[in-house]
Amino acid sequence: MVNLLIIFLVCATHTVFVNGQNIGKITELSEPVVAKVGGFAFVNCTVSSPQSIENNILVEWVFLNATDGGKSVSSDCTITESHNIIAGKKKYEIFCVDLDNNDKRYALRVNALSVPDNGLYQCRVRISSEQKPTDSMAVSLTVLSPPKIVKSSSDITVYGIINGTASMRCDGQGIPGPNVTYGRASGRPLPKGRYEVLTNKTTATSTTTVLKLYNLTKEDRGTYRCSADNNIRPPEDLFSRLIIEFKPSVSLVEPSYGSPTGENTQIMMWCRVDGYPRPSMTWYAMTSADTQRFKAGNLELDEKFYSNAKVILTDEKYQVEQKIMTVGSQSTMDSMFYSLSLQTVESVDMVYYVCRAMNTHGEDAQAVLLYRM
Repeated sequence: MVNLLIIFLVCATHTVFVNGQNIGKITELSEPVVAKVGGFAFVNCTVSSPQSIENNILVEWVFLNATDGGKSVSSDCTITESHNIIAGKKKYEIFCVDLDNNDKRYALRVNALSVPDNGLYQCRVRISSEQKPTDSMAVSLTVLSPPKIVKSSSDITVYGIINGTASMRCDGQGIPGPNVTYGRASGRPLPKGRYEVLTNKTTATSTTTVLKLYNLTKEDRGTYRCSADNNIRPPEDLFSRLIIEFKPSVSLVEPSYGSPTGENTQIMMWCRVDGYPRPSMTWYAMTSADTQRFKAGNLELDEKFYSNAKVILTDEKYQVEQKIMTVGSQSTMDSMFYSLSLQTVESVDMVYYVCRAMNTHGEDAQAVLLYRM
């Protein structure tokens, strides 16, 4: 059930007497009207006037919108709105019904309801020769609209760093103003004790929500879902991606690979690289002497090693490739597989190969051994 606060305004009543008779009096007016976007709504006004002056009475509906202060919609049983045809259909229709005791009902129908139709509709009664109303009253029309997320002011992509803070903003609009909530698109819970949701009802129809995440970890990266709901279907979701910048980490698919040697022998070795911004990656080959020193724990993978080590590039013997890691149908831009293929394996190739990754936050490397089977 939607809880609505509807303000009903009744304008001051002006009464004019002719020969001691009260003329042009509104005897009945619609209650506040609530309807949904795309539907229609009726506002009714019943007017009583003495039969002797009935033909001199004009009854008008005026839309008291905030844009221009008010526009005439109908006069008696005629629509006066100049732009009444929208998409080939009538925006306003007026239905006049004669009742008992010289009463007459003026029913204004508003079609193809949209948010701009919200406001006060005033029924005015006046003598045709006068501009000043003899009576006037207004009824409110509230057009319920499903929630919308304002993408221009909401965050689609957010960046953060390890141990830092990230904020994701989501602006929702609707009538009534929607509730805006956050969650992870994967269904995983938000990090316990490391987040808060700040909500600000900026207007009666707008809600701004900010999700703040603290002490960021790599596990916080991914897609988050903002949901706006005001019980008017359908709700609306916005998906935002949180990108965490972090130092590369290199892990081996296998610590070593065995291969025979000779013609028609091929081998492919892999490492996995995580990091953002996307690291630059390089394969190095140790010499046989370096391999023995590394096995003995006497060789560090430092700048001295890299300055002297052989950099492997794609040529007739080697092929180097990068492949973005995918989980299901989603690509993970901060995780990649980095492969090294030898087209022909020789005895001299039985050494350690180093997978190195570097970005602005640092570097990491792992060595994988190729041995003779």
